[in-house]
Amino acid sequence: MIKHFSESNATQGISVYIHLPFCESLCTFCACHKRITKRHDVELPYIQAVLKEWELYRRLLAELPVIRELHLGGGTPTFFSPQHLQLLLEDIFATARVVPDAESSFEGHPNSTTQEHLEVLYNLGFRRVSFGLQDYDPKVQKAIHRLQPFERVAAATDQARSAGYKSVSHDLVFGLPFQTWESMQQTIAQTIQLKPDRIAFYSYAHVPWIKGVGQRGVKDEDLPAPALKRQLYEEGKKCWSCRVMWK
Repeated sequence: MIKHFSESNATQGISVYIHLPFCESLCTFCACHKRITKRHDVELPYIQAVLKEWELYRRLLAELPVIRELHLGGGTPTFFSPQHLQLLLEDIFATARVVPDAESSFEGHPNSTTQEHLEVLYNLGFRRVSFGLQDYDPKVQKAIHRLQPFERVAAATDQARSAGYKSVSHDLVFGLPFQTWESMQQTIAQTIQLKPDRIAFYSYAHVPWIKGVGQRGVKDEDLPAPALKRQLYEEGKKCWSCRVMWK
């Protein structure tokens, strides 16, 4: 690893991913590594641990890291306060060189992403944000324990654009409990209203034997049958591809 770093750091830079695993509630579709808690006193100890790990890497490296890409994922990065995110990033940036055109992005939960989050991260060089909306149908949202109205997603999207973000992405998932093609069409229509700069269209992976907490509560009969799931993908892909020029 150190050899490869030395060969490419100065010319190509490095990509940094920081995992922020905390969420206040469990989304039952999620297969990511996370910890569910409403206790925000976990924020600072976790950030201190990440910074300690960063310093251990720094001691192994022969030169200053050149950061070309940085992404905050989770979990829910906006579980953390803007001040704690600023502390984390400023400490990392103090021991690295961030190139002027670095691509920095973060995953934002529409329910917890505030104007202050957007402004603090923008001032630290972030220009891309990805909002996970999954599906707008109330029955689907209740099944996956992800209640977020269209109005909240619209407000978060507008706030990001007002703050100056150049790329606002919306993440959708097909194959969720109780999804139908009719409900998916409605979700697509509502998404188009907001004209996101990027769409991520993911397949739900039902793996309760791996992600038991949450997914074990999803009944097989509530999931779209294989033929319907294929339709959700094929027809959904057509809808997105025929609207690539909506801007």
